[in-house]
Amino acid sequence: MNVQEIISSGILELYCMGLTSEAETNEVRQWAAQYHEVAEEIKAIETSLENYAQQNAVIPSAPVKEKILSAINTTAPVVDMSKTDNAATKAVVKQVFPFWKNVAAACIILLLASLFFNYTFYNKSQLLSKELATTQTDLLKQKEITGAMKQDMGVMADRNAQPVSLSAMPDVADAAARIYWMKNSGEVYIDPSNLPAPPKGKQYQFWGIVDGVPVSGGMINTDIEVNGKKVHIQKMKTFGRAQAFAVSLEDAGPEKPAPSKVIVMGKI
Repeated sequence: MNVQEIISSGILELYCMGLTSEAETNEVRQWAAQYHEVAEEIKAIETSLENYAQQNAVIPSAPVKEKILSAINTTAPVVDMSKTDNAATKAVVKQVFPFWKNVAAACIILLLASLFFNYTFYNKSQLLSKELATTQTDLLKQKEITGAMKQDMGVMADRNAQPVSLSAMPDVADAAARIYWMKNSGEVYIDPSNLPAPPKGKQYQFWGIVDGVPVSGGMINTDIEVNGKKVHIQKMKTFGRAQAFAVSLEDAGPEKPAPSKVIVMGKI
């Protein structure tokens, strides 16, 4: 916690009144030694507690006061204040003082209970805030996953989509991809999830074979992760009409004018 969180948490008030555990007490002492603001706040709390006890002392009602005075009169001799010395005066004061001490203690107990509940509520509030933030993050991720799945299913279920399987070239092992070519619009979508992860510094590029000439369809993003899968269906450039499609492995960066190493290919 930072200085402001320490001061606003309520633990310093509990420390000043001796209600912290041994671990919490040691922690507060470390904070006080580390942060000047915490040490000053502890001094201010101690002064406030003393003032609070004095200012909130409850004056007894007339019947209670009469009983107290009666008890004093039966347990102590009547003293002529005009003739008594300072010692006698102090003795009388000492007999009355414990009552006010008890009243002040009651006020402090009420304050302690309030601080305890405030401190407990603060900690629970902090925990709930963290749990809420985690839940909101999880919900956002689920929303993204649901949106991506809905898009993928929409492409695959489109009645105009013509699937084309891209198979590995003879010198490439364990590689495949699938494209969905929209017959009505010429749009092209690719599912590269069965392509192996490209080596560091490399990236896949998509191609359409138009009139026997390879035309770039854009770089393929294999860094997308949705629901545990690294990639999902991506929309590529539109060719209009193509006889075949291919994926090549290129140096990462901008699109290349011609394929250098074709990984998979398939004809319509």
